[in-house]
Amino acid sequence: MFRNIFSKRFKSRTGFFKVENDNLIEINELAGTGSINDFVKSLGFPANHIHIVHTFDSDKISCLGFLTLSKKLQIVLAKSPETKISFSDVLKAKNNIDWSFEYSDLNIEDIFQEGIDLENFDLEFLKSVIDLSFEDKDLYKSNEFGLYLQFEDEVLKAFTSSEWDNASTKWLKERNENMVNEMIEEAKQFHNNQMEIMEEVNIQTGALLDTPEALKNEFIPLHTKSNGNINFYNLLISHYNQSCKKDEFLFINKGRYKQINEQLFEVGGFNFEFGNDNKLLNVFES
Repeated sequence: MFRNIFSKRFKSRTGFFKVENDNLIEINELAGTGSINDFVKSLGFPANHIHIVHTFDSDKISCLGFLTLSKKLQIVLAKSPETKISFSDVLKAKNNIDWSFEYSDLNIEDIFQEGIDLENFDLEFLKSVIDLSFEDKDLYKSNEFGLYLQFEDEVLKAFTSSEWDNASTKWLKERNENMVNEMIEEAKQFHNNQMEIMEEVNIQTGALLDTPEALKNEFIPLHTKSNGNINFYNLLISHYNQSCKKDEFLFINKGRYKQINEQLFEVGGFNFEFGNDNKLLNVFES
């Protein structure tokens, strides 16, 4: 009987199924445009609370959807509404997933950052999908992902490696540990705790990864400080139309900017002007 349950084949008019207690539930009508995101929302989830994995190797399953950061299966999309699938087909597709890629360090950082940007990674949701241990006021640790998570009013506001460095900082440390150490020493002068210090360093190393031609970039001399450090963050927002919010800009340049007025700040020979929405509006030389 166990074999028959898993070999029974199902078909839905939309190709979508939701998963409940290892059962496939056919979805024969879809809300909205019929997209995956609309289906996810119809089940009561924000779109980023379901991690979609496309199963290119399967001839029957188009994609699977899991609770983000977990392997808890929630939705299945068949190749077409005419395709009949069994739960065995689903398990086969699931077993072929490369989880080391899906939840690699860089992908995990993108997932957490999206949750922060959308302000919808609350403590209750994250406790339902990952291990979290209480560390200090509003600070939790996930041993599974090696991260510290900082909350405000039980909503995720920041994260960093439990070793305090993120993927980009680890990458740079392997290639130029002295550069990372110099960044840390500078940040120590302007921030109050280890998490803020490493947040600045992690943002700067991430900006380095995004900088065209990296250390050979033509604008590096314009953003090299007297201590020899390079402000890759300011380089990107000055010359490459990188979006930027005022609070992040002030954090990265804390103690190193001159305020001209409420929306205009000077750093390293450049003026940075923000609009009424607190987004970067204009950059020009001082």
